[in-house]
Amino acid sequence: MLSPAPPAFAATGDGATVQIGPLSVSEKRRRRVRGGRPDGASVHVAWAPGARDPGHAEREALAGFERAAFPEGQRGKTIIDVPPEPWMAELTLPDLPVRWNKKTVEYLRYFRDDPKGKAMIRGWMRRAGRYADRMATTLKRAEVPESLVMVAMAESGFNPTVRSRVGAAGAWQFMAGTGQVYGLTQSFWVDERYDVEKSTLAAALYLKDLRVRFGSWELALAAYNAGYGLVMTTIERHNTNNYWSLCEIESGLPYATTNYVPKIVAAALVRSNPEAFGVEPSKIDPLPAADWVEVRVQRSTELSTLAAAIGVDEDFLFELNAQLVRGRTPPQDLPYVVRIPRDKAKAFAAAQPQLEAQWSRESTHVVKTGERLESIARQHKTTARKLRALNGIEDSAQVRGGVTLVVPREGTDAHADASGANAPPLAAVPDITPPPGHRLVFFETTRASTPRTIERAFDVAWPDVVRWNDLDPHARVQDGQVLQLVVPSRFDVPSRNLVAYEMHDVEYAVRGSRQHLEASLRRRGKVRRGYKVRSGDDLSKIGRRFDLTQGDLARINHFSRRHAPKPGSTLVVYVDAGKTGGTTKAPPPRGFDGPAPPPKADRAPSTAQTPRVPSQRKPAASKPTSRTPSTAATARVPGTKSR
Repeated sequence: MLSPAPPAFAATGDGATVQIGPLSVSEKRRRRVRGGRPDGASVHVAWAPGARDPGHAEREALAGFERAAFPEGQRGKTIIDVPPEPWMAELTLPDLPVRWNKKTVEYLRYFRDDPKGKAMIRGWMRRAGRYADRMATTLKRAEVPESLVMVAMAESGFNPTVRSRVGAAGAWQFMAGTGQVYGLTQSFWVDERYDVEKSTLAAALYLKDLRVRFGSWELALAAYNAGYGLVMTTIERHNTNNYWSLCEIESGLPYATTNYVPKIVAAALVRSNPEAFGVEPSKIDPLPAADWVEVRVQRSTELSTLAAAIGVDEDFLFELNAQLVRGRTPPQDLPYVVRIPRDKAKAFAAAQPQLEAQWSRESTHVVKTGERLESIARQHKTTARKLRALNGIEDSAQVRGGVTLVVPREGTDAHADASGANAPPLAAVPDITPPPGHRLVFFETTRASTPRTIERAFDVAWPDVVRWNDLDPHARVQDGQVLQLVVPSRFDVPSRNLVAYEMHDVEYAVRGSRQHLEASLRRRGKVRRGYKVRSGDDLSKIGRRFDLTQGDLARINHFSRRHAPKPGSTLVVYVDAGKTGGTTKAPPPRGFDGPAPPPKADRAPSTAQTPRVPSQRKPAASKPTSRTPSTAATARVPGTKSR
């Protein structure tokens, strides 16, 4: 359900902004900083879609009226014994219980007399023409009051494509968990919370169950808005099951919930008395009732292609099939049922050759855990951009293991990316020794990687992954990290449908060692060298000589930009491989007290051709040294204590 009283939005040149106190903040750019994740998301959330609410302006206007008419923090008696105005007493009552109270009265006046309220209710009732009667029929069959159709008006304005900023979706604004309880499928391709018919039936069942639990429609509606757990707790703490009393008691029901039920009752009165509020069909020209037939599409088909083939408005077809969240039917063995306008049934039959031509150009690919969109594109001789368009991918974090993608058939994409694969991953990790009967494998994280996905893919515990890789357990895994994991020797990567690397598939180096830094620089065409400071040198002069900024030199050598290097001291510089004139051998890396260990049979130099094998020496002592990587035992992770 929509979050109560969201901050006001205002249009700007770069997208919507949200007003937070005195600040007008770009919501679009904040999402970019957060990596597309919701505000406050845990490390287990890879990505979440943003809000989509075309009726937000009207809803915010209503919230503004509520804040003015019902000041926050006020409590006290709200019940009115009789309607305060003659015209209210003459209204036809809906099939919901009507208890006259101050808030219901003020909503009715707003919808009838206030220009903003009149415009809002007229717009919502106009849109109700498309779905309200069909929804009401479903509610009646489920044996709940038809007037509950106005819950969809309050939640979404009868728009099945709405998605709130807290993740509620569809005309009835189901949260993911509640949708799953009531049988609404949610997958990469389909989210039935947006399905007008199925979500209406689910909402009817949910409301009916809440009515059974609480015994009154007022409390059932309050629980729909605030959650039945909160309502149960409020009843227990205040020892009353009277909704209206819970609205009046200090620390009773939330402010938004005390508005919610009177708003639904007022909207139901509007629906039962259209002439009294000027919303009869002759005055609002309601949208034509959605009248569709269901047809079976044999293969995955883009709705835009289908719309063009049968000659129907693309946006309308998308709305009728809003559950197809990627704009196409899912790739599956069975046909998928699509809704089209009833008068387009013959056009659909005639469009089969055009649809079959599209199907002949496409195939499918099942994503492995850890597989990147770019590598999938190379496999199928296409581009990542084309795959995003074909599959409605907003963010690569959506490309999770087990998802089936649509791909062009080989040879059908004129814009295929012919570039080869990248160099082997650089595994710069702490030096650990697997116990007997185990081996190391390596996993390169993607935007979709979270602690949970890694645990499930490798049958490991996240605290162990943290320890093996010197991670901060409270920080988010970032795209492109290469993690080492200890798995049983019998662990079979191919059977797990994941992308993981064996020792010979990576360029291995101890993190922070000379080999690590040199391997990383080599991939950029650079080498790590030393420069002996001369009299008269400063950071600016040295930087110009090696095409480095003062900031580069300061960061590499771990001093401030104002540092004055002493003549005769040696600075580390990163230079082009072919431009090493005037340099010397670089000192050991910071954090290592000497050169890397001498090569042994099991310590071959770390290169792509001769990967380094982990040493067989005993594990490092628990007390950290300058050469000991931080682990759970050595406690270099911020926020922990040494043992």
